[in-house]
Amino acid sequence: MNLDHAQLRALAAVVREGSFERAAAALHVTPSAVSQRIKALEDRVGRLLVQRTTPTAATADGRVLVQLAEHAALLEHDALNRLGVAEDTPRAMLPIAVNHDSLETWFMDAAVAFAGRTGATLDLRAEDQDHTAELLRGGAVMGAVTTLAEPVQGCRLHALGSMRYAATCSPEFHARHFADGVDARSLAQAPVLVYNRKDALQGRFARRIMRNAAWQPPVWWLPSARAFVRASLAGLGWTMNPLSLVQAELDAGRLVLLRARAFEDTPLYWQHWRVASDTMAALTDAVLAAARGLIRRRAA
Repeated sequence: MNLDHAQLRALAAVVREGSFERAAAALHVTPSAVSQRIKALEDRVGRLLVQRTTPTAATADGRVLVQLAEHAALLEHDALNRLGVAEDTPRAMLPIAVNHDSLETWFMDAAVAFAGRTGATLDLRAEDQDHTAELLRGGAVMGAVTTLAEPVQGCRLHALGSMRYAATCSPEFHARHFADGVDARSLAQAPVLVYNRKDALQGRFARRIMRNAAWQPPVWWLPSARAFVRASLAGLGWTMNPLSLVQAELDAGRLVLLRARAFEDTPLYWQHWRVASDTMAALTDAVLAAARGLIRRRAA
């Protein structure tokens, strides 16, 4: 069975962009042309490939062909680059999922190094580190920084080490809420800053102290890592911040730890599709190098 590359590219674009209209804009064709290509490909393989939801998503069969399309595009880019004619063709773009805190701290160093070595770009998707693997498993991205220690099927796994988080608040907040200690009662009453409904770091820290007792504190929902720091300084609540973001504030006394050794270490991994690609190898090298500076290495 021969597969049409234009149809495969349309499928990958629909899954990547989340709609037929945005896929059409990315491919510089009409939405009708995209729809016709997807329908023709589905007829060709005899399978439903796209879930017509909002956003659109690949079916299990569709994910197989999305990976084929992305692999082909990446290998084409590498081949043209080796031939020295890549400047005359559209640049490769790798969809990558990265947790918010890595984006705010070390990952942009990897992106800069990657840009210096290749002519490709990155389509970065920000997601909680416990959920980036879902995007990788679903075929929406080709690589991900994740907490998943087991390789996703068809992927390579690289251990990065651990990102250290510190439970912090302002000195005034600490005096107001934790003067008598950090315990079940004080944690239940003190406002906490939480990134979004997927953010479980604060809950893990609190429940370890509370010995898994019910925890329903006042919550500030605040989807910005750097806004966390500003809100902490202003005394809105306590939260778990990447230590690298707040070390200077801790050293200056503008923030304090909730208690001694108020840390959570989150292991991180880099996973990417198994593809013999110079571009993916360059990205992996850049990720591993950048992670060495800000991520704690696990003890042997």
